[in-house]
Amino acid sequence: MTTQQIALDHLSNVAAALDAFCPPARTHPYATGASLIVLSTFPAIIIGPLKLLALPFKALGKFVLYLLGFRRGGVERESFASQYQSRYYGGHVPEHSPFAHFQSYGTEEDEQAGSWFASIISWSSLAGAGYVFGRAWGWWN
Repeated sequence: MTTQQIALDHLSNVAAALDAFCPPARTHPYATGASLIVLSTFPAIIIGPLKLLALPFKALGKFVLYLLGFRRGGVERESFASQYQSRYYGGHVPEHSPFAHFQSYGTEEDEQAGSWFASIISWSSLAGAGYVFGRAWGWWN
């Protein structure tokens, strides 16, 4: 078997798996393709609900850091965080230490959705639309 035959065999297995995963893509390719293009253009459709799911965990983390003394204005005086800082770091906090990350996380406002995650959603949706339209237009079986 040549490399090209192995690659085509592998791609046909991937195509069969995609068809089994999403039968509407076969029966309604234009609606599916249009939906994927909209999702590619506006990845916040997926990111918004995921942020809502993560909100309780993020709030719990912020609350624990607040109790330890990591506030928006920096480390609170006479808190556990300030005592830990003075005992182990003095005036210098190492750049990538857990304390530095906690300090940074405690002072930041609500952050925007990660652009890397939006890029993954956008590009994979666009690739999916290309696959669905390619099947509909007969580029491959």
